[in-house]
Amino acid sequence: MPNAKDVTVTSEHLKVFSVGLAGSGKSIFAASFPTTGFVFDFANGIQSYRGKDFDYEQFDVSVKGWNDFEKLLPTIDKSVRNNKYKTVVVDDLTAMTDVCMDKALQLDPKRSASQGPLWNVHYQLVRNLMEGKLRKLIDLPANIIFIGHLEVEKDQETGAIIEVKPMLTGQLPVKIPSYFDEVYYHTTKREGGETKWYLQTVPIGWNHGRSRLSGKEGLLPDLVENDYNEVMAYLTGRKKKPVKTLKEKEK
Repeated sequence: MPNAKDVTVTSEHLKVFSVGLAGSGKSIFAASFPTTGFVFDFANGIQSYRGKDFDYEQFDVSVKGWNDFEKLLPTIDKSVRNNKYKTVVVDDLTAMTDVCMDKALQLDPKRSASQGPLWNVHYQLVRNLMEGKLRKLIDLPANIIFIGHLEVEKDQETGAIIEVKPMLTGQLPVKIPSYFDEVYYHTTKREGGETKWYLQTVPIGWNHGRSRLSGKEGLLPDLVENDYNEVMAYLTGRKKKPVKTLKEKEK
């Protein structure tokens, strides 16, 4: 049987839930992963992967789109297990939810007074349909990255932020991150007059980033450059997290 002493960062695939606002570098991060890769492109965002060795399929927001995804999934599973693909990307979960909702509306003809979906019927169907498929993807022996947009909920009177969470339906904003040891939130900083893109690997403010691979040693900086190779450089010890001086800690 396997022994935990044999588990290292390099013996495991990197499986990440990548969360951020539009334009925060989520797809660019995914495109930095090892290839050959495959992208389930629900958001028509393949331009971010141009020039990289990623096969892909795109899916209409329709029942056909969901059916096409379900038919393709076993093929990608087989290809990964035959070592064709090193990385599998779902880009993105918010758009995937829209495709899945069309399927849910087909499966149950009931509608709300405004002819829209029913919360306790169609949103539950979406959760059930997506959960099983996403679990199969996460279990593949490859690098896996799911991309999700952020939803910022504010008080309508004061404008104060109430909650920041992945833009998914029902309980999925809680369930999907729980599948992953690595949950990175994308952010930007202005440095020397330039905008830099980073991954937030620890909880800061409303963003609940985390990294189990970073471990109690804290191998990853709180903010690491938006690139797979940078993440792996810290996790494998090729780069060391900068140590703050006493003066810096007191600031």
